Amino acid sequence: MSGAADTDPDVLVVGAGPVGLCTAIELARRGVRVRIVDRRAEPRPGTRACTVWQRTLEVFDLMGLPVGDYLDSGVPYTHRAHHFAGLPPLVRPADQAGTPYPRPLLIGQRGTEEMLTRHLAGLGVRVERGLTAVAVEQGPARVTVTLTGADGGARTVRAGWVVGAQGPHSTVRDQTGASWEKKPCPGTQLLQIDARWTGPLPGDPAHCHLFLSEAGSLGTAPLPDGRHRFYAGVADPGPARTGDPDVAEVLDAVRRVSGVPGLAFHDGRFNWRVRLYNAVAGTYRVGRCLLAGDSAHTVMPVTAQGMNTGLQDAFNLGWKLAAVVRGRAPARLLDSYEAERRPVALALAERNARTYWGGVGPVPSFERLRAGLADATGTAAHTGLTLAYPDSPLSGGAAPEGEGPGPGARVPDAVLGAGAGHGRLFRLLGRGEWTLLALPEDPVDPAAAELAAKEAGAVARRAGIPVHTVTATGRGPAATVADPSGAVRGALGAASGALLLVRPDGYVAFRGGVRDGAALDRHLAGLPV
Repeated sequence: MSGAADTDPDVLVVGAGPVGLCTAIELARRGVRVRIVDRRAEPRPGTRACTVWQRTLEVFDLMGLPVGDYLDSGVPYTHRAHHFAGLPPLVRPADQAGTPYPRPLLIGQRGTEEMLTRHLAGLGVRVERGLTAVAVEQGPARVTVTLTGADGGARTVRAGWVVGAQGPHSTVRDQTGASWEKKPCPGTQLLQIDARWTGPLPGDPAHCHLFLSEAGSLGTAPLPDGRHRFYAGVADPGPARTGDPDVAEVLDAVRRVSGVPGLAFHDGRFNWRVRLYNAVAGTYRVGRCLLAGDSAHTVMPVTAQGMNTGLQDAFNLGWKLAAVVRGRAPARLLDSYEAERRPVALALAERNARTYWGGVGPVPSFERLRAGLADATGTAAHTGLTLAYPDSPLSGGAAPEGEGPGPGARVPDAVLGAGAGHGRLFRLLGRGEWTLLALPEDPVDPAAAELAAKEAGAVARRAGIPVHTVTATGRGPAATVADPSGAVRGALGAASGALLLVRPDGYVAFRGGVRDGAALDRHLAGLPV
């Protein structure tokens, strides 16, 4: 059985937080023998990362996770209210169009881990707890990992590959020699608590709020249990002080930033102090060892992006590593993991450092910040929906003439016609393999459908990739997708037809016209797949 404790696996995942669990699921559902270990005897307590953005919800959907039940266990993130000292508040909806999950979700990290753990167990893999990785030694074909248990006894695992998802303190990263340079944010700290509150705090308590004043920044968010998350970035008068803050210290910071001295906390828990820094590993792969999540990048937890970025690491890495393990791709496919994901972490670290205000240094212009938010248009980057890999070695072809995903961009969801057998485009792509979509120049012309199917089919047969020809009726040569309303053509920006090669993670690897089969063939020939 995949993940059995007495076997040497294809892949050993070290760390059973959300990122490690997601990695293990992506491997196990593709038939890879995987084990996952964690040093903790029990899952880590606390709500910790509690914001799940729109693209992460799409990722969970594509993985086949029970997203509906997951949404029911959290709180919808409906609005963000910005309060700048001396200025009227600015309230903006959190909804984004073009996705089946228009709103983010607020749910404690423990809830996310429980959902992922249950799904992984359904795939035959159970987390092995109380095992700490203390040594990692690479050979030409295997990685030997020494684990110690709670009893102090050592055991050895020989895995084909190892994924380090342990968090910032990573044995896998340190023992493989990947560089790890911390860039601290001196003089400031983040104080956090989950609590019920009373007092004249402005705004709708069902909304998420961000306060900026000369004293620092303060965020609030409603949680499923009726408490609210409060997190305050303020000056750090005692940087040598260790340990979590008491309620009084957090409350004092929240009062100073919000300017509400009458605020009071009740039933507080999970008090937390963070000394802020950014760090990104110098490489995400050393031989047969790979890094993901906070082991690859630890960013200041002020924009609620850390866990979401790590989960997308896992989604990106899982299908690639599975293809290598199963002999369907050479190991150099894994080079595209770092090429795609490390720039994302670097950009996030830079953005966090640039935009964070923690009550230290020159006070930012609140008027300018508010005006910038009021004028902002388009899809916000923090949702993850705009994330793309146009410069990836896996991306090729040309951008669409109008709207629609170009090379390296996310494929949006769309409702398919009745009788299509899938219901939604995501169900078509969610099988976790490469897919070729052929959209004829004229969706109602049988000759156009035949041309598109022929152009795509010759390439697909050589590469072993399934083709789905999209027509208005769902009939025609190899036509499997009905799009009577044109919803798919519209979502893909293919009014004049297109060929789209879609990666297992739902991003476009190649885009061209329906007559660009030769160019698609050349692109496929150059891919490490």
